[in-house]
Amino acid sequence: MERTFYLIVGLLLIFMFGCSSTNNLNQKIHNSQSLITSSSFMSNELKLQLSFRKKYIDHISEIAKIHSHKPIVIVESYDFICNGCPADYVIIYNEEVLIKYTLESIKNGQKIDEIKYLKKEHLIKSEKNNVSDDLKIIYKKLNSKEKWNSNPEQYDSKTCSDGAHTFYSVYYPNGNIESMYIRCWVAQFEKNEK
Repeated sequence: MERTFYLIVGLLLIFMFGCSSTNNLNQKIHNSQSLITSSSFMSNELKLQLSFRKKYIDHISEIAKIHSHKPIVIVESYDFICNGCPADYVIIYNEEVLIKYTLESIKNGQKIDEIKYLKKEHLIKSEKNNVSDDLKIIYKKLNSKEKWNSNPEQYDSKTCSDGAHTFYSVYYPNGNIESMYIRCWVAQFEKNEK
């Protein structure tokens, strides 16, 4: 009887610690994105994404545990014509795994808990063509220890008429997170740069 009690208490503590660490990671991503001054007009969307990110934050934590020595790129893209909406397209990438999430259609009056992201996972070794130029460029800079987000203008064209509002965040193995805001990604990865 006493052994069962300790087992239940132990499982509850593990569950509570796990939830706490993912909540902490979610808040760290939010804080990193909120510090970007060029994104201040997106504050409502960022607050809303704090709730929506809970739908995939466990996958980020799981990838970080499995590939603990690799940084993870998190891309959250917001439709340019929808003010106050959550990210409609999310990517998690780390040279081993590429996971893409697409927000399902939202119906009027639908609660956040009822809305889902549709998930599609790719194994990088067999599907390298699914990795877009933005991810290749950022990861190349991460691998060469370059500051990937110090000059967003080198990737961005704010003159596009239909680009998304996109936040790129990198979750480092040491737990740090850095982010960058891009209106319209225009930089292209050159094949000979591998």
